Amino acid sequence: MTVALIAGMVAGAGLWLAWTGLRPAPEPLSVALARLDRRPPRDAAARAATEDRDMRFGGFLLRHLPALARSIDRMRADLRVVGRSPEEHAARVGSYVLWSLVLGPWVAVVAWLAGANLPPIVPLVITVGGASWGLVVPFVTLRQLATARRKAFAHALSAYCNVTVMSLAAGRGVEQALETASTAGQGWAFAEIRGALTAGYVRGEPPWESLGRLGTELGIDDLTELSSTISMAGEEGAAVRETVSAKARTIRERITADTEQAAAAVTERMSLPTVLMVMGFLVFLAYPAVTVLFSFGE
Repeated sequence: MTVALIAGMVAGAGLWLAWTGLRPAPEPLSVALARLDRRPPRDAAARAATEDRDMRFGGFLLRHLPALARSIDRMRADLRVVGRSPEEHAARVGSYVLWSLVLGPWVAVVAWLAGANLPPIVPLVITVGGASWGLVVPFVTLRQLATARRKAFAHALSAYCNVTVMSLAAGRGVEQALETASTAGQGWAFAEIRGALTAGYVRGEPPWESLGRLGTELGIDDLTELSSTISMAGEEGAAVRETVSAKARTIRERITADTEQAAAAVTERMSLPTVLMVMGFLVFLAYPAVTVLFSFGE
């Protein structure tokens, strides 16, 4: 009885830890406001030590696991959008895999404490499945986060194009209009644009080339196409204002279409619980009749 009680407590603690890891508690408002404070936090040294340890661990994995290094290198644009280094992502993958490898032995220990005799294949399958899950989940999460940030960048780029059009209409030149529009907003998208224009100014290249370079680094086709249209308009003498305005309109139309498509998909998923409820209700109504029907032959 005592062994079963201990096994139940260990299993419950493990399930509670897994649930709290998958469903963390909402962040308190004070913590969120403290994160926005520009003063250095008190635990800056501890955080720097943790980041340095992660960088060393990730660098070790990248040097000794060529397959992992190639997989991370193929997602370099997503890492650039998210603002995560390859070493940091490698450390994240390694941590997920190591923690997942403990799942199989933990299940075996809990079963042994409970008095159950599990076949060795069960912990092995759980370990292999957990390791596979830990290897895939960081990449899937990275791709989803990068997609969300690219969508946010598209909204900011549309506003950037509109401000550029207004600056051009006010009589500014193309370079001055692009630089003025970059200071019209906040957030990471406008910060990236301002940083790219500043770096291009130091290198002595036109601002549209800097925007094209940034679009290639981030994997954002809209920014690359905007750079090409501005470059063609400047070289061929076309109206830059019309081309930038058309690009902004195209981005807005695509964002609207994507939003409508996502809303339609959510609506379809909402109909599934209703269908299941109706099917359950029909089974509930038909069960007595079916029972009576089959009882005639007995």
